[in-house]
Amino acid sequence: MSQNMQSHGVRAVIFDISGTTLDFGSRGPVVAFVELFGRHGVAVTEAEARAPMGIHKKDHIWAMLTDASIAERWKRVAGAAPALEDLDRLYAEFTSLLVEVLKRHCDVIPGVPEVVRELRARGIKIANTTGFDSAMMVDLIRLAAEGGYTPDLWVCPDHVGIGRPAPWMAFHAARQLDIYPMSTFVKVGDTLADVQEAHAAGMWAVSVLRHGNEVGLSREALSQLSPAEWDQRMSHARGRLAAKGPHYIIDSTANLIPVVDSITARLVRGERP
Repeated sequence: MSQNMQSHGVRAVIFDISGTTLDFGSRGPVVAFVELFGRHGVAVTEAEARAPMGIHKKDHIWAMLTDASIAERWKRVAGAAPALEDLDRLYAEFTSLLVEVLKRHCDVIPGVPEVVRELRARGIKIANTTGFDSAMMVDLIRLAAEGGYTPDLWVCPDHVGIGRPAPWMAFHAARQLDIYPMSTFVKVGDTLADVQEAHAAGMWAVSVLRHGNEVGLSREALSQLSPAEWDQRMSHARGRLAAKGPHYIIDSTANLIPVVDSITARLVRGERP
């Protein structure tokens, strides 16, 4: 059996970007979506901008446009219901907007560089899948590296033709890394779509909570919550993620290594995702 076929433990980890490895609270995409619609006279809330998070950004815009409440606001401003022509126009505008916004939201989440170093010390490969197309990633990749985060591989929806929750980005990562079976992969993300991607690809699903999309707060805003507000926010986020059935929910990406140990032990026992 070749080395890359062995399934004695975890062989690769696929991370998400915003809210998982970079951008505490997944603020950047939300800022960009709110600004995009605002430019066209349609006010959207952060909650509305967050709801489809994790999928391809063009699909995300369409999900917002076809939300009943947003569609009604769009119709009042534009004089007609949202159409695919509007989607194409908005997406073209969004690409350049997001590139600029992400420059301000590329902070590496605390503990991530240490986790990456430990994974590499164990011979575990590291990849990323994302809802960002590759044109949105040029500055992000450089800024992530400057902050201490450099995965072995970045995979975007335009590399495979479709985004999450389809498994094709994960399969592409496996092919590029030359590692299988998929049961030796761990997917780490902060959105519902990340969990769905993991299940679709046959990977272990790990959801991160505190700095992710479902909590959706900056470090500063999080620190200002009262204990009751903190508990309520965390409980709500945990419940939404748990409903999609991740194998593990952890407070932070910084807490990943014990989960990798647990999954390796389960693989050795013959368990599969």
